Amino acid sequence: MPKEQEIVASEGRDFPMLERNLLSHLRLAILLSLLSSSLLLRARLPTPSDPGSAQTPPTKTGTAVAIIEVVAAITVIAAGFWEYWQGYADMRAQRGFLRASQTHLVVLSVVGLVVFATCLMLISTDV
Repeated sequence: MPKEQEIVASEGRDFPMLERNLLSHLRLAILLSLLSSSLLLRARLPTPSDPGSAQTPPTKTGTAVAIIEVVAAITVIAAGFWEYWQGYADMRAQRGFLRASQTHLVVLSVVGLVVFATCLMLISTDV
């Protein structure tokens, strides 16, 4: 028969929050890897006036940006797991962990800048 465990403070809400944050990091990493794959495959949306414009010629810039996106995806996964384990350890030790660490904020800010720069590059050039 299962043993009832007393809920202390907000543990019933905190653990799903940690899982939700980890899954958000994984979703971002999947989107970054999809962007990397589309750059490597040179897949573009065709224009209505020129249906053959979906394929672009290979460039070294596209490959370099794809590698940067893969590194950003791996970084996001690592940051997500690191935040999860830090929050879990704080929850087990019954310490407050409402605020994320500054390291996590800096890492995800750099990833956000990479995404923003990639978007600007894809809009302005034909990679």
